[in-house]
Amino acid sequence: MATKKGKKKEVLTLEQKENIKRYVGLTVLVIAVFTFLSIVSYLFTWKTDSSLAASFDKSADVTNWCGHAGYMWSNFLVTKCFGLGSLFLVFLLGAVAYKYVLKKSEFGLLRVTFITVVGTFVASMFLAYVSDLVGAEKCFGGGLGGDAGSAVIGWLAPLVGYAVTGLVLVLVIIAWLILSSSRFSYWFSVFGEKKECDLPQEESADETESDNEDADEQTEEETGADVEDEEAEEDSEDDAEADNEEAEEVDPVIAPAEQADADTTLEVVRGDDFNTEVTEELPPFDNRLDLEKFESPSLDLLNDYANGRHQVSQSELDNNTNRIRATLMNYKIEVNKVTAVVGPTVTLYKVYPAPGVRVASIETVHREIAMSLGVGGVRVVTLQDSVGIEVPNSNPSIVPLKSMLNSDSFRNSKAELPVAIGYTITQEVKTFDLADAPHLLVAGATKQGKSVGLNVIISSLLYAKHPSELKFVFVDPKKVEFTAYNQLLKHYLAVLPANSEEEEKKNAIIKSSKMAEQVLGSLCVEMDKRYSLLEAAGVNDFKLYNEKYKNRHLLPTEGHMFLPYLVVVIDEYSDLLMAGGASADAKKASKNIEASIIRLAQMGRAAGIHVIIATQRPSVDVITGLIRANFPTRIAFRVLSSTESRIILDANGAENLIGRGDMLYYAGVKMERVQCALIDINEITRLTKAIGEQTGYKKSYNTPYYLPAPETQDGEGSGGMIDMQNVDPMFEEAAKMVVISQKGSTSDIQRRLGMGYARAGRVMDQLEAAGIVGPQEGAKPRQVLVADLTELNDIISHFV
Repeated sequence: MATKKGKKKEVLTLEQKENIKRYVGLTVLVIAVFTFLSIVSYLFTWKTDSSLAASFDKSADVTNWCGHAGYMWSNFLVTKCFGLGSLFLVFLLGAVAYKYVLKKSEFGLLRVTFITVVGTFVASMFLAYVSDLVGAEKCFGGGLGGDAGSAVIGWLAPLVGYAVTGLVLVLVIIAWLILSSSRFSYWFSVFGEKKECDLPQEESADETESDNEDADEQTEEETGADVEDEEAEEDSEDDAEADNEEAEEVDPVIAPAEQADADTTLEVVRGDDFNTEVTEELPPFDNRLDLEKFESPSLDLLNDYANGRHQVSQSELDNNTNRIRATLMNYKIEVNKVTAVVGPTVTLYKVYPAPGVRVASIETVHREIAMSLGVGGVRVVTLQDSVGIEVPNSNPSIVPLKSMLNSDSFRNSKAELPVAIGYTITQEVKTFDLADAPHLLVAGATKQGKSVGLNVIISSLLYAKHPSELKFVFVDPKKVEFTAYNQLLKHYLAVLPANSEEEEKKNAIIKSSKMAEQVLGSLCVEMDKRYSLLEAAGVNDFKLYNEKYKNRHLLPTEGHMFLPYLVVVIDEYSDLLMAGGASADAKKASKNIEASIIRLAQMGRAAGIHVIIATQRPSVDVITGLIRANFPTRIAFRVLSSTESRIILDANGAENLIGRGDMLYYAGVKMERVQCALIDINEITRLTKAIGEQTGYKKSYNTPYYLPAPETQDGEGSGGMIDMQNVDPMFEEAAKMVVISQKGSTSDIQRRLGMGYARAGRVMDQLEAAGIVGPQEGAKPRQVLVADLTELNDIISHFV
């Protein structure tokens, strides 16, 4: 029987480690209270207890509140060291206790330690200087500043004099205040400047404090961070054999595998625990556009889900490994080695087949493997050096979004639109760039994690981008999924122009197919406008255009502007297409919606427009060939059949997922199994509230990113009101062409003036409203009512 000398097991669980940290914090808290009481008591009783300075007489009547130990400890701190500055050390001990007992991370421990220790020494020097000036050198036995401060002042004062010594102390105190207080640092930086250069009255120095604190915390991370290494110990050879004997008693089917000549040692690879302890906030935003004081939301708004994390036991790993070996051996499939890669929801058992074993032979017995393991299904994948068998864990863990956003993969991402979607089965944070996607299809059965996945994507983008760089368009036929994001109106939403603030708020989230048709049509107009700007700028990429604009190579006076990314999120795409019913108008609206989405998907990337559609009905009439062709990046949650899996991914596999956020991510190259991160409605509410309560863009009507009015779908003769106060720039040229040719034809205007059919139809409507041409008469050209250019000039003068 093979031994297992290499087997490791966890000494402490996550809960035990947390309890130890909290116990250490309570211990430090007791020490802090003891130190505080000792020092305060010493200030009043030091003369009475001074006889104990030379000897530790337990029979003496000590008046210090904390007894002999309290006197000796306070005598050391106050007399021998820092004087009254020792009270700073009490603050340091309290900060340590606060951090570990309450599990708070608003500050860094190293930063607090540095500031407190330096502050203690600075206070000691200052108090010693005061003691020399007022003649209190014998106060508390060592002066107000203790022996440490007295030693420095005693060396410096005879050298440069008391006046210069005082100035040196002032400089030291200022330097300490700059390092420890962002408020003082800001005041010091603007001290003496003219009022015209100061911030506006309503923008106080408090609003800039967070930026400086973030910079301080960045220094803290460079200095060091608390790193916890998991402890492990080797079991003895006897314990390993005992475990094997116990496994034999539990499961007799293991016997064939144990008789194999192959190496039965199980190598287990465990990933790092999810790190939700925020050592620093995400990098601050630069001052952009009108929101100079906008602050990135704190990661502490998100939950840790510490109770939702579970370790996969060694016995479960051994048992599953032996069952897999036994099943394969029953079908004459020899295995050299098995390695377990533990994930939060699924463990990947990497099977290394013996020479001559075909991979297909392992794939054909996946149902038998699932049956032997007692699970609903397993997924077999081909890896570079082995065959992977993905087995659900008996007690799956929750992946907190806070951990994903706190990871280096997200923090240091160079992506334009980074999304931390979850944790892979190979123990990596899965981050992708939506800008490179460039469009995303999300599908899965009801209650399998689709809505949570959308919220994870949206939240990742909210943490990654400034409001000036990103705008969302939310289409929610169910009317309840995106309600919380209504608070982002003044920061992150793009909407159609409204006549009132109430109407603007009401239509911020699109909830009807009619409004969706208008907004998607408006996005197509916006896309065309952006392409015109790119053409005028001489670039073929949205990012290059913005770089040229920021470098002042493109000027606002020439019609250029900074363009934010537009992300269109459509939930329940199938319901949107069927929301209007079976009427002719509803069918027309459905076709227009699908046509707009296809057009945005085909051309939106270069214009900075990206589309995300989600559906719980993955059928061929919803996810058509055009959709699949234009949405290369896809996420599939659990579906009910392999047919639905093939519709979404063009491959089987989604039907074998276990649900609750278990998903397959496909970007056209390879398929990855990922456990989607979790963010609940309470976290979303806190996040949107933190953003919505910040100062928005001026007033409501001018604040959101307004989309242009959509073009009419029927070209000419739309029957709506014609705006003759803002005629088309080509109105005069079109009028002259019609009068000279005496032919009122929309197709002629379109062809000869090089404009789109919808625009040509609008110009023809304006010519009709101005009395230049008559109404439409079937397929015939319109009658021209103006005989010559002289009469035309009199008409045009009223409109141009």
